[in-house]
Amino acid sequence: MYLVALISIAIHSCYIGSKVVISLLALHYGAGQMIIGLIAALYALVPLLLGVYSGRLADTIGMRVPLLIGASLVGLAMLVGGFGASLDALFVTALLVGAGFVFFNVSIQNLTGTLGGPDQRVRNFSILSIGYSISTFIGPMVAGFAIDHVGHAMAFMVFAGFTLIPIVVLTTRPQLTQAAPPRAKSTEERRALDLLKLPAVRRLIITSGLIVAAWDLFAFYVPIYAHALGHSASTIGIILGSYAMAGFLPRFLMPTMLRRWRGEQVLFVSMLLAAAGFVIFPLFREAYPLMVVAAIIGVGLGCGQPLSMMLSYERAPEGRTGEVTGLRLTANNLARVIVPVAAGSLGAALGTSPVFWMNAANLVGISWLSRR
Repeated sequence: MYLVALISIAIHSCYIGSKVVISLLALHYGAGQMIIGLIAALYALVPLLLGVYSGRLADTIGMRVPLLIGASLVGLAMLVGGFGASLDALFVTALLVGAGFVFFNVSIQNLTGTLGGPDQRVRNFSILSIGYSISTFIGPMVAGFAIDHVGHAMAFMVFAGFTLIPIVVLTTRPQLTQAAPPRAKSTEERRALDLLKLPAVRRLIITSGLIVAAWDLFAFYVPIYAHALGHSASTIGIILGSYAMAGFLPRFLMPTMLRRWRGEQVLFVSMLLAAAGFVIFPLFREAYPLMVVAAIIGVGLGCGQPLSMMLSYERAPEGRTGEVTGLRLTANNLARVIVPVAAGSLGAALGTSPVFWMNAANLVGISWLSRR
């Protein structure tokens, strides 16, 4: 499980870190908030189309091939960003990162659910989510310091090196994915939309999409907001790093919390905490207060991801865990397409602060849905 978390950290660091590089490089090229919002939406365009397919692929042929495809596409995306040297290249980079990440992420979550028995599932998903927190810390920090010291292009090349870790591990350790043998293809026709008829799955998918929209908007708009205040790329990386570090706490405590409270109760409180952080974040200008509020948001949002991953696996019909994961990630990416474009339009018209307040309203809605 720790090796699974390691290769996940490598790819997720590229995913998160590239957003910081792209945001700041687009600003360097003179792009406005609307253009940056469109680039952010492109991260989710291919996953929106291929989310369910990637889940079915993992259910039928196993995890190894989709993982290799995903890591290779992310590596190619970093090379395009590093050698492109234009705003057009950033659009291509975003598309390729999204395409690679959907294959990798669906399979890595499905693989996590298959390791060990049901009694180990909470622990395994907690370890994976801790890995996501580590990469959410590493990605922005590496991006910020690399930009300040070696430039935007070399920052992409550093992340290209990260993608070699899962490629080497999956090539030399094929037994890593043998814990999840391929399932036979069913002769019965299966429609992904039938899964939405299950109330628990439907509510989980909607909640997951809204959580991811809040998470991604923070990663994209903190660089825009902090850059407008005159903070350096390194400082922006540290602010995002404090957000990621704070996300460790709820993920370490997740097994303990779930022994005392239901998952819906934990989600209800954590989303309200994150919403409060989004309300006050744009009221501060100095680095240290921004770091503190980012940490508050990190604690709140840190509960959402492991809960949605674990519940989607547990509530999936037998033999369709990858498909449910893919459907959940499709909903996530639908939110990633719609919300950044809406936020970019809102930010271009009214400034960055209303974008954070829109996110707060989104989190209040998630909290209400969780309570139901």
